[in-house]
Amino acid sequence: MKRKGFYQFINEGIKKMGFDIRRFPSKSQHELLKYLEKNNVNTCFDVGANIGQYGQFVRSIGYAGKIISFEPQKKAFAELKKKAAKDATWEVYNIGLGDWDGNSVINISENSVSSSILDISEMLVNTISETTYVAVEDIVVNRLDTFVCKAGLKDNFFLKIDAQGFESKILKGTEACFGQVYALQLELAFITLYKEEKLFDEMKKNIEDKGFYISHIESNFSNPNDGRLLQADVIFLREI
Repeated sequence: MKRKGFYQFINEGIKKMGFDIRRFPSKSQHELLKYLEKNNVNTCFDVGANIGQYGQFVRSIGYAGKIISFEPQKKAFAELKKKAAKDATWEVYNIGLGDWDGNSVINISENSVSSSILDISEMLVNTISETTYVAVEDIVVNRLDTFVCKAGLKDNFFLKIDAQGFESKILKGTEACFGQVYALQLELAFITLYKEEKLFDEMKKNIEDKGFYISHIESNFSNPNDGRLLQADVIFLREI
């Protein structure tokens, strides 16, 4: 077995505490902010918010618009709610998003951030043992276009999804309001980490067919045994 790099060692330790380190270079995020400002996009949907890491991050780099966060896990949502309570323009909802309105069950992972409605692959569990499922919870699921319609939201928005393989289902549930999406940030896999998830090539084609282009790709994590890239964060922007 290869020796783990310093970054991976630190990140795995932090994930045990329910956090996640991301290495998006500041340039890509600041360019995203400029794009949002230029196109008058002042709402960010934060799907798979966990305990509010992404919301805090975008605030730290200067985003001042509305944040609407969705997190289905009860324990993670309690922490998210505490953080958002200090921010007048940050709304939080204890629901999951998908391509239907109703109920489901989410698998809770040991590290919380790897929890998913989908079954996890044996390869991922063997690569990072903290991704092992340890419990299940009943959750409420909404389509995003249902939520947008009920809320009467007419503005264009930025959509960030970190849903552990469920991204394609969430995008399917956004069909009726997809014309309002001006930027996407997705966590995409190159090999199957969660059963039935759509992989990078298929997701890329589907999103580009809707009039978007890739602005930035940043490595998320790799297999520590062979260095193979498993997952990346990808920013798509609408062709204007």
